[in-house]
Amino acid sequence: MTTRVEHGWLGVFIAEAAVDLSARAEGVVESVRVQVGTRIRQGEVVAVLEGRPARQALAVAEAELLSIRAEHAMAVLERQEAGDRLKRRVTSDQVLKGALSEEELATARYQERVAGAKLDMVHARVVEQEARTAHLRRQVEEASIRAPFDGVVARRFVHPGEMVRTGQPLLHVLREGSTQVRVAIPAARIRDVSLGMGVVVEVDAQSPVLQGHVAQVAPEVDVASLMVFAIVEVDNLPSAAGLAGTVVRVRPTTDGGAQANAVPPPPQSRAE
Repeated sequence: MTTRVEHGWLGVFIAEAAVDLSARAEGVVESVRVQVGTRIRQGEVVAVLEGRPARQALAVAEAELLSIRAEHAMAVLERQEAGDRLKRRVTSDQVLKGALSEEELATARYQERVAGAKLDMVHARVVEQEARTAHLRRQVEEASIRAPFDGVVARRFVHPGEMVRTGQPLLHVLREGSTQVRVAIPAARIRDVSLGMGVVVEVDAQSPVLQGHVAQVAPEVDVASLMVFAIVEVDNLPSAAGLAGTVVRVRPTTDGGAQANAVPPPPQSRAE
């Protein structure tokens, strides 16, 4: 274990990504399936809003859609039959022989047009019902709040039975991934830092020293603090979920670590 020293830079543990999972519609919370600290997987349902009316409406809409599609199939057959009937009359020898009157031929043409109009009307009803069914299906799906990525629940804002508004946060989730520390480095010390260089991260006197490396360095000085911010990735922790927000001290390893990619000369501060 590396010996601790007092020198170094201050930093804070951050999650690779964090997000508030919010209600996409107004409603009553039916259930919350996770607690603070629960690990979740992408796509997992973590909370459910009351959606019984939407589910019932969806069931009715789906039944109506099946019925209208059956009507559409019948209309297709009727249109085909009327077209075949007209074709037989137009190409028949009966027309040439005068056995088929102009009125009968006009009636066949009319029936073919009526069948076509009916098919168009039923098709429009199918499209309309499909749109309505899709809308209700989205409402049902939106009642189930799903995890956007693998992670851990950091905060829980609601409980079953509560009324929530559209966009109201339900849970705060931290993404599971590489553990990172955001470090503030004085501009005058930026020459001491290189991409990939090894560092140690000291959490407190009771915790073991963590190993890491510099992954990113900001291209300019922050005007307000006169610091350059860098990102350090910690190599020997599975997640920063329990440490996010914890202040730490970061310093280079004794041998300086990997320094293959040198950071350019100190960036110049600039006014906004």
